[in-house]
Amino acid sequence: MRSRGSPEGRTASRRRSLPRERRAAWRSQPEAGAPSRGVRVSYARGSVSNRGASSAALPRARSLSAPTVRGSPGFAAILSFLLPGLGQMYLGRWIRGVLMILIPIFTVLLVGAFTAIADPLTSFVLRNAAEVTFLVAATFFMYHLFVVADAFAGKLRGMGSLRGRHIVDYLALGLVCMALVAFYATAYRGSAPWAGLATKIFAPLANPPTVSASSGQDPSPPAWTGTERLNVLLLGIDSRGDSTTQNTDTMIVLSLDPVNKTAAMLSIPRDVYIDRPGVFTDKINAAFAYGGYDLTRKVVEDLLGIRLNAYALVDFDAFTKIVDAVGGVVIDVKRPVRDEAYPTPDYGVERLDITAGPQLMDGQTALRFARSRHDTNDYSRAQRQQLVLSALRTRISEGDFLRGLPGLIDRVGSAVQTNFDPANILPLARFGTGIDGDAIRSEVLYPCGGSYPHCELQSSGGDGGFYLIPDRAKIRDLAAALFYDPQVKSEGASVEVRSAGARNGLAQSVADRLTERAFTVSTVSDGATGRSAVLVRNGAKRYTANALAAQLGGLPVDTLSASETTAADIVVRVGTDFRGLATDLAR
Repeated sequence: MRSRGSPEGRTASRRRSLPRERRAAWRSQPEAGAPSRGVRVSYARGSVSNRGASSAALPRARSLSAPTVRGSPGFAAILSFLLPGLGQMYLGRWIRGVLMILIPIFTVLLVGAFTAIADPLTSFVLRNAAEVTFLVAATFFMYHLFVVADAFAGKLRGMGSLRGRHIVDYLALGLVCMALVAFYATAYRGSAPWAGLATKIFAPLANPPTVSASSGQDPSPPAWTGTERLNVLLLGIDSRGDSTTQNTDTMIVLSLDPVNKTAAMLSIPRDVYIDRPGVFTDKINAAFAYGGYDLTRKVVEDLLGIRLNAYALVDFDAFTKIVDAVGGVVIDVKRPVRDEAYPTPDYGVERLDITAGPQLMDGQTALRFARSRHDTNDYSRAQRQQLVLSALRTRISEGDFLRGLPGLIDRVGSAVQTNFDPANILPLARFGTGIDGDAIRSEVLYPCGGSYPHCELQSSGGDGGFYLIPDRAKIRDLAAALFYDPQVKSEGASVEVRSAGARNGLAQSVADRLTERAFTVSTVSDGATGRSAVLVRNGAKRYTANALAAQLGGLPVDTLSASETTAADIVVRVGTDFRGLATDLAR
């Protein structure tokens, strides 16, 4: 037992006489030689160090533990739900918050850019669009959930301890988590039909057919740049489950001119006979059944003398659903349509009676109106089909069709196919709906011998069946006049494309592209070095020369020098200064 007179006793007595706070601070001091316990000792103002310090200037303890998180964790979680990283910034963690905002943005940009430029990856995404969509939604959900939890944890290390939070904060966290689940579930449900559309409709783009060089078919149609004329082959087909053939019931070439904002449609009767030994010999509507789109494209291009950029194949069921999805189409029926033997889906017949006058048609009625031919013929039917397409375009441009499109995707399914680049779908839709109705021209290939405005086909019938024999020269003239400048075609100027120091192959490339625009290129040659220009030898062909200059990016038009000889009416000189066609420069 210590005596009161001993040093230890006097020390204990002094401790008991101190206030409670000072006794606690005294006890917090380590014993001599004892290791430090992470407590920093500070002294009152005016005090001295431990050596020689009096009992009146006892040290105060200051903890080194992490500071208390300021702000509401629940509110931080709500902010990070609204914008990932905003809750961290609210708590003062600015760098962390900014990074959490930027990481998903840059990730999306980099992955999107890489997917767009890497063809194999693009094909993979299109083939597995549904799975990719689910993976993307799940990844963003997990990231968003982590950011919300991190904001709720505040400044604690990692996820930290959540003890001590108020019940209101826990309630806010629970509501935010439920909102996250609902948000991403809704987003996935809304995007899944679009993913299904990409998988089903763009399957030919993701899985391009393999065509051997010996077949003579070109498997790659020219890509659309978004500024040049676009030629699309529209095919309608009866693909009932028990149908044994895939013959096309409708064949229309749609040509769109984005520069002049015009469009043209040319219907090809299904009985047109194609006689190309080694390629195809039969009615044109059987080409798809024999060789799919590749053979059909080759046959149509050869018949019309144009290039096709893409195709769209729609069966009857999809057509009716599309019409119903836009609320029907308004058509002014010029003359009644009466068909006593309209074909039914079960291969029977029924009576069809459509009265004259403006009327709103649902999908089934519009299909019957477009398909019936027993009361008239294939040519009036082709006109009715074009009328329905024009009415459908008008209906789409008047309403908010894109809002209801996801709901239509699952119902249409694989009944719609196209090889058109998905990146151009929305620009094409905006352009198509923006064309004035008066800027759309419609034509049909007619047979000779009737009261038609023109004729390009000769009827031929017998025991072998009914055929329409095409006059290729007349058909190509009609196509050129319909799809391109008719005055250029009427002048019929011959054009020589002459290389004047340009890089190897450029003159031939220019010649090929001018031919696609219905200019008559007679020859491609090499000449002396010079500046690019359009040189006129035959002054009567100056309209064509000016049209060429416009197509070639505004080249100067001049008279051909007498020292230069050519058999062509016009010479296009392609020099080292040639910048490209006008459509290239407009990109």
